[in-house]
Amino acid sequence: MGFIDAHTHIVFKDTITQGLFKLMSGNLWRVPVEKLLVSPRDVVTMLDDANIDYVGVMAFPLRKIVGDVTEEYTIKVINAVREYADRFAIIGGVEVNELSLEEVKYWLEKQYESGISAIKIHPVHQWLKPNAYRPEEGSLKQLEYVYQFAEDHGLPVYIHTGTSIAPRARNKYGDPIYIDDVAVDFTRLTIVMAHMGRPIWMSTAFQLVRIRPNIYADLSSIPPRKILDYVPRLVEISDKAIYGSDYPGPGIYDIKANLQEFLNIPIPKEAIKKIVDDNPRRILKPLSRNR
Repeated sequence: MGFIDAHTHIVFKDTITQGLFKLMSGNLWRVPVEKLLVSPRDVVTMLDDANIDYVGVMAFPLRKIVGDVTEEYTIKVINAVREYADRFAIIGGVEVNELSLEEVKYWLEKQYESGISAIKIHPVHQWLKPNAYRPEEGSLKQLEYVYQFAEDHGLPVYIHTGTSIAPRARNKYGDPIYIDDVAVDFTRLTIVMAHMGRPIWMSTAFQLVRIRPNIYADLSSIPPRKILDYVPRLVEISDKAIYGSDYPGPGIYDIKANLQEFLNIPIPKEAIKKIVDDNPRRILKPLSRNR
């Protein structure tokens, strides 16, 4: 049995859009083209070499950032990897402030029936607070429905926290404190704080993981060699932290090397096993285990 990488941005040559390709291969992300034009079989070979059982793949809409990634993209990615359903967990989503409530219901049902493993909310790319459903924050019914749907269907919700280098990102929405409302209002919901607020709000994120039983920390995009500088008390939350690489995000071009670097951080091996195996395996199920 190997490890789980619960947060990647792997794209496939048959599903990548022009907007995604431009963003990921451009001057900010600088992902080598050969890592973008791959097949699911190519990725499985890479995972085998890294001893990774399966990966979480982000496949949520990004209209405001790249324009041509909509809710349909999630379905296309699921269909592309279905032959290797035990190696991929697809994280979908809906852009709640671009759709009507009826459209949100339609796409969530369609993505769920197709086999999504989780839902992603990306506040800094979708330009909204994670608690925008609250009366004092605008009463966005579409967002409230997403949380209710996820809670009722046993789907974890990833919420981006921290900054983004995307040109059209609104980083003020990256403060994890707004997730506290979500944890209180939806107590049966599993919330995964992607990137743990890095680099500005990591102390806030750490405290939320400690005090809210349904909030977990996703450690993706934090360089393993620096993780104890950012999260010196990582062992204290090892029951509620999950490993992710953010591959092939900016500067993360080798999924195996990033994992090996994490496996060698100087904390007890029991804590590492929880983070790279036990916790993500419990929270995020591969496509083959859904419905």
